[in-house]
Amino acid sequence: MDTFELLYKHYEDTNALRITAQERRNKEFVALCVLEAISFLVLIKPEQAFLTLLEGVNFVVGTTLELGNGVLQSLLWALIIYFQIRYISDSLYVEKQYKYQDHLEKQISEKIDENIFREGDNYVCHYPIVLNLIDLFYKTFCPIIFEAINITRLYCEWKTATSKLVLVLDTILCVSSFIIMWFYFFEVNSKIIAWFKKCKVIKWLAETIRKILKEV
Repeated sequence: MDTFELLYKHYEDTNALRITAQERRNKEFVALCVLEAISFLVLIKPEQAFLTLLEGVNFVVGTTLELGNGVLQSLLWALIIYFQIRYISDSLYVEKQYKYQDHLEKQISEKIDENIFREGDNYVCHYPIVLNLIDLFYKTFCPIIFEAINITRLYCEWKTATSKLVLVLDTILCVSSFIIMWFYFFEVNSKIIAWFKKCKVIKWLAETIRKILKEV
């Protein structure tokens, strides 16, 4: 197998892995949207929201469970952070694969003196503005909307909580969700990062946290 065949085979495998991850990411985003919608419903019609969640859980596990609202509240937090982690992991993987594919495309194109690929530079050459807007919605608006719902729900829990243990657990999950989404938000919005890093304090804090997490 010569270099060209090896590169092209590697390109095909990389593309297949990206498509699979992209399909997972899309399903995870839908699941996250559904969970956040239930979370929002908790703010306006809590009993209906918990009933909907319980019916969904019973449908998935194929049995009939009777769970209190406190348990369902914590379960909703756990499901949100689970799908959030899966969605963010696959989203960042897809973004990384796009960059790597672009690198492979350039190498292959050099071998045949022609750019035959639809992705890479050809794909973004005349990228429609509406797709830029959609990309902005996914990467910027959705994280802000989701975390606004989560923080508001936690605030309401603090006002109405009857169990301190449940409240502590939910607070830990909410804070974890916020931190994860915060890092994702800045990871995929490079221009916003550049703007924030103009502030020396924020730049120092970001670099310090990155070093700590890298060591961990």
